[in-house]
Amino acid sequence: MHGVASASETVAAWLAPLVEGGRLIRELDEPLRERAPIAFDIAQGTCADQDCCTYHSMWQYLRLAGIHRGLQVDGALFVAAAEHLARDGALNRVLVSGTADYSMLAHIAHGAHRGGANPSFHVVDQCATTLRMNKWYGAKRGFGVTTFRSDIFAFRPEARYDLICTHAFLGFHALADRPTLFRRWGEWLAPGGCLCFSNTVSDEPVPADTEGRKQRIAEKTAKGLRRLAEQGVALPCAEPRFVELVRAFGLRREETTPAMSLQTIRSWIKDAGLDLEIAVPVKKAIPGEPDLPAFSDRGPERPRIWFQARRQ
Repeated sequence: MHGVASASETVAAWLAPLVEGGRLIRELDEPLRERAPIAFDIAQGTCADQDCCTYHSMWQYLRLAGIHRGLQVDGALFVAAAEHLARDGALNRVLVSGTADYSMLAHIAHGAHRGGANPSFHVVDQCATTLRMNKWYGAKRGFGVTTFRSDIFAFRPEARYDLICTHAFLGFHALADRPTLFRRWGEWLAPGGCLCFSNTVSDEPVPADTEGRKQRIAEKTAKGLRRLAEQGVALPCAEPRFVELVRAFGLRREETTPAMSLQTIRSWIKDAGLDLEIAVPVKKAIPGEPDLPAFSDRGPERPRIWFQARRQ
């Protein structure tokens, strides 16, 4: 039901150069401890009147606390995608389509560097907070980043991209809008360009489970606070306020999630004029890297799939 969408030999060959997770974390050296309090302050001011304020205030603390793993789950796959294109001499323009912080940019830039390329990076998002973080990261690492504050459906790039990447982005958009999103991505790709993304799939709608989520939030918040204390990470606000912000983050989606099957995503990719090259469960691609949900009760019936589609 949730198998690999390409021939196993092709996928195995493509996955061969993956960077081991622990080594990748060391190589990337994301400055979470340095930036988490800064991101908190920026979000509290810049997006205080927006729905994303809690999300962007807490995101890096959730990563530090081990509550949300983000790209640590499957970031090596994005690194490999960028490296493959770079080694083929086909990585000149990159688009990061929506982002919680600079992590996707960090992974793609690392893959490009490993492959000997120095592409231009564009980041599009609706929030000024995440765009500021990406600008800062590019400057810190010594490469240029152009940011665009825009709704993804209103975005109009001046030229096409060799690589478009996003992570867990589909759930931020209504189900009816997702086919249009794929068509836009397809239009923005240069010939031979790749769309790479990761998302959970489900053959059935997922109930909200608000009460169960509240309990999981309380349990994980307690564990997260202990982990932050063990690391010597100071909280950006008083502990009761921090706990309430984590709770607000976890409860920001309290509605039933519609079904989005692997076959449905295949059809969106095909209708966008793209060829699906790889659709592999992350647990199969990176078997030693646990994909633990943050506050949901997601099980094997809702696997995370990593996709690569190409414009011919």
